[in-house]
Amino acid sequence: MKKWNQVDSLMVSAGEEVLRRIGEAGYVAYWVGGCVRDEVMGRPVHDMDIATSARPERVTQLFERCIPTGLQHGTVTVLIQKQAFEVTTFRKETEYEDHRRPASVEFVDAVLEDLKRRDFTMNAMAMDLEGKLIDPFHGREDIKAGVIRCVGKADERFEEDALRMLRAIRFASVFGFTPILSTWRAIIRNRDKMRYIALERIRAEFEKILYGPDPQRGLELLRRSRLLEYSKLPIKAAQVHSELLECLHLLPAEPVELRLSLLVQGLGIESQSILGLLKQWTFSNRDSEQAAAIARFDQELMEHLHTLSSVPDEERENLIRPYWISLQLAFGKYTAGLWISRMRILIKSSKTVNGASLLSAELLDLLEVWYASIPVHQVRELVVKGNEVLEKAGRPGGPWLGVLMKQLLYAVASGAIPNNKEALLNEVKRMVKSIES
Repeated sequence: MKKWNQVDSLMVSAGEEVLRRIGEAGYVAYWVGGCVRDEVMGRPVHDMDIATSARPERVTQLFERCIPTGLQHGTVTVLIQKQAFEVTTFRKETEYEDHRRPASVEFVDAVLEDLKRRDFTMNAMAMDLEGKLIDPFHGREDIKAGVIRCVGKADERFEEDALRMLRAIRFASVFGFTPILSTWRAIIRNRDKMRYIALERIRAEFEKILYGPDPQRGLELLRRSRLLEYSKLPIKAAQVHSELLECLHLLPAEPVELRLSLLVQGLGIESQSILGLLKQWTFSNRDSEQAAAIARFDQELMEHLHTLSSVPDEERENLIRPYWISLQLAFGKYTAGLWISRMRILIKSSKTVNGASLLSAELLDLLEVWYASIPVHQVRELVVKGNEVLEKAGRPGGPWLGVLMKQLLYAVASGAIPNNKEALLNEVKRMVKSIES
C-alpha cells in the first residue's frame, strides 16, 4: 500500500514522529481504524488514531505533552508538532455492561488481538510506519465490494455495544454500502438492545446520517430495521410524507436546521410537539428551536395561503403581504430567510412538495422582495422609546403601551411610516386620539 495521500502533510509528519519514537523505545505502533479505512477509500482523513504495544504510562514518558484522556482504557492523547493523536494500548475487552461499554479491558501485546475487538472489517485495519497494511479480516476487500461486515460474529459485536447496529446503518448511508445479509439479520435480532443506549449517542449517529450525502438511504434502512422504535424514546411518526424526506439531500447540510426542519415535517410530527421532541432527543437548544420555528413558519403560512386559494390572483397579493410582514416580525428575519432558502430549493426540485400547489416560484419571488424590504424587526430598533411615547401620549403606562409599540413596529416594517422620531411621534398622537375617541 502506498503511504498517505488523503492526509495533511503536517499531520502525517507528526504521526510518523509518534510511531518512530515509540518504535525506537522498543515497542510497536500502528495507525488504526477510521484513518486507514478512509485512506483506502480515497476519502479525506481528518484525524489519525494510533495503537501501540506500549502501556499508557510508558507513552506518557516518551512524549513531553500528553493528556490522560482515558487511562482506564489505555488511551493517552499525545500533542506533538501542533497535532493531537489518540494513542491507545493494544487491548481486548472482557465483558460489556448494558450492551454499551466494556466492564474492563485487558492490555495485550499483539495488534491482531486489538483488531479483533473492533466493529466492522473496514475499521479493523492497521498500517505501519512503512505503509504496510495489516488487514486480517479482509476489510479492503469489503470496501471494494461496498459491503459492511462485522468482525467475527455479528451477534457478539452487537451484544457488546448495541450502538454498532446504528453505526452500520450510518456507514451504509454515508458510504453507499450495503450490510451483508448475516449482519442485517443480526441487526433485526438484536434491535431490542437499543433501549440500553443513551439518547445522546443515538442522536450523534443519527445526525451523521441526516447531514450526510444520502440521508434518505439511511432513513429507509432505519425504517426497515425499526431500530429507533426500540430506543428509550421511540419516534411515533403520525404520517410519513415521503415526498419531503426524498428532498432532504437537496438541502445543504448547513445550517443544520434546514434538514432538521424538513425531517420533522416529513415524519408528520405535529408542530406543537416538534420543539419538545427534538430537545428530548438531545439536539441542541439552538438547533431544536430554529428547526421548530421553520416548521411552524411553514405551517402557518401554508394555512393562510390555503384560506386564500379561492381568492382571485389580483386580490391575493394585497391579502398575503400584511400576513407575511406579521409572520416575519413574529418569527424573525433569520427564520424567514431560512424558510425562503429551503422553499426555493424544494420548488426547483422535480418532486411534488409541501405547498407546491399554493406557492408558485413567482409568489416566492415576491415574498423574497417583501422579506428584503422590511427595515425593522424588533421594537428596540425603533428610534423612539417607551418613555418618549408616554410623554407624547400624556397617559400613564399600562398594557396599551406594548400594544401601541408593536403597532408602530408594524407600521414601519410595512413602509406606512418612516423610522424617524417626528413621524413616529405624530403616529403616536394619532393612535392615542383614536383610542380615546
